[in-house]
Amino acid sequence: DAVLLDAINSRFFSGAKDTLEKVQRAYDLLTDFAEVLKLCENGIDAIKHVSLIPGRPTNVMLAVKVLDIDEAFEVCGKPCAFEHKYDGFRVLISSDGKSIHVFTRRLEDVTKQFPDIVLFAKEHVKAKKFIIDAEAVGYDFKTGKYLPFESVSQRIKRKYDIEELAKKLPVELNVFDVLYLDGDSVVELPFIERRRLVERIIEEVPKKIRLATQIITSDEKEAEKFYKDALKIGEEGVMIKNLNSVYVAGRYVGTMAKLKPVVADLDLVII
Repeated sequence: DAVLLDAINSRFFSGAKDTLEKVQRAYDLLTDFAEVLKLCENGIDAIKHVSLIPGRPTNVMLAVKVLDIDEAFEVCGKPCAFEHKYDGFRVLISSDGKSIHVFTRRLEDVTKQFPDIVLFAKEHVKAKKFIIDAEAVGYDFKTGKYLPFESVSQRIKRKYDIEELAKKLPVELNVFDVLYLDGDSVVELPFIERRRLVERIIEEVPKKIRLATQIITSDEKEAEKFYKDALKIGEEGVMIKNLNSVYVAGRYVGTMAKLKPVVADLDLVII
């Protein structure tokens, strides 16, 4: 991707760094090299006003890693939002007003594999056109206990017996952000305002759809307790977010961080 974007920028804008950022932004929102290429043919002004298109995939915002609560505050400032980091898989749920699509963070269309997510969005998101960012977490349909990502990942590639598998491996949506709402891109709004929009449009239903668990704090002890409590109930860790940050698709930005227990990396060779 980087090579193609660099080539497009060099072809039309002499490889300047500031134009590369604009070309990158256009691709992150459109995720279509051909479309970006056509826009660049019409000059830099053509890509300045690119916006999200409901019903199509877009790159998600990515978080940097931090090692402790102090570093989290250094990255995201005080006060900031702490949210549970769920052991599921990232999904963008996009509605163009006629149909609802479910995309993974790798831009895969998994709408057919997750008819339950489509139903949750249709019945419990109070908007016609939207793009929401969420984590789908699997749970045991008998006990209600949440399951690790590996348990539900088999649904992502499933082509047959989808309805049956959806009953055996149901998912719950944990919504934490919104990118587009009823005709307007909201990625430029501060995170705290986007969170209020999420709270307004999501009708919470246990084991179907809910808001990501969140606190806003400047206190290290309160943040540390929130982190430890998340780990106790089986969550991966916590996400930390700058309250005034915009949504930057496709980037590891310095306004959102993730904290989870450090696991030693192993460099292995398959033999």
